Amino acid sequence: MPDHAMMNAPANFISNHPHQHAFVLLGDQTVFAVHMTQYHHEEHKYQLVLKLSLPAAAKAVLDDLRARFPADTFILCNGDSNDELFMIPELAAGRRAIFNGNIFQGLPAFSPEDEANPHFFPWDKARTIPVVADIAVSVERIVTFRPFAHHLIQPDFATYLLWGEGDEAHMTNLQTARLASGTFEPAMFGPDYDHVLSLRGAPSWLDKPLLEAGIVVSVPAMRLRDAKTGQPTTPCGAPFKPGDVLTVLYRGMGEGRSVTAGHTYLADTAVCNSEGMDICPPEDSLVISATPRDLMR
Repeated sequence: MPDHAMMNAPANFISNHPHQHAFVLLGDQTVFAVHMTQYHHEEHKYQLVLKLSLPAAAKAVLDDLRARFPADTFILCNGDSNDELFMIPELAAGRRAIFNGNIFQGLPAFSPEDEANPHFFPWDKARTIPVVADIAVSVERIVTFRPFAHHLIQPDFATYLLWGEGDEAHMTNLQTARLASGTFEPAMFGPDYDHVLSLRGAPSWLDKPLLEAGIVVSVPAMRLRDAKTGQPTTPCGAPFKPGDVLTVLYRGMGEGRSVTAGHTYLADTAVCNSEGMDICPPEDSLVISATPRDLMR
């Protein structure tokens, strides 16, 4: 019997329910996957970046679609049968190195009634057709694994993980997921944002082992806390446009170094933060490409 299904666990036993998870796929030469976060769901309170290996036929389909739709977001999800569900820590611990997955193009349309369903999962094969179905996905290595700690305070400036391989590089912001409610209130988490983008190329100023392992950089031009009031200034919409030259500080200090933004594949405040926080206007709360109509059921 799996560890997470122990029948005689004590009342204060900590585990996660095996679940479906959504990962933003990045990279052409090397495929990486970035877990989509939710601060208010125990199963999704993790930042996780994986290096993956896909079957050759699946990779060829993905390469063709990326060439035709370079700005579109491609989402990898594990299946919904009992043997396909897993906990994120199983991947990070190396307990599950291969899983069955499906790749979807964009976010399918859904109604408020759909969203109100506590078991609603947008990338359901009953709702949308995967562009690649039922493939064995191999986890080659973990780039980063960050369980959220809700007591941490959001930094003054945006802070990102920068990583990649070869001449490709990507960035995702390091999220805080701070507890926003008081002792006698229902738990609320945020405000923060989930941002996943590629760069126009790997920075020439970074050695390859550091690029592959990932480094931390700050973006001093992007404040997350007002300098006078200390109040959050969470960005709405995509923080950077393709071609923007960003000045970043390695480890948040020292001389400024340049990177060039590519496409943003996810910019989100609607999904990651607790429901009801309403940080951004609806049109700017979730930036992700839409699923083409011919892939909707």
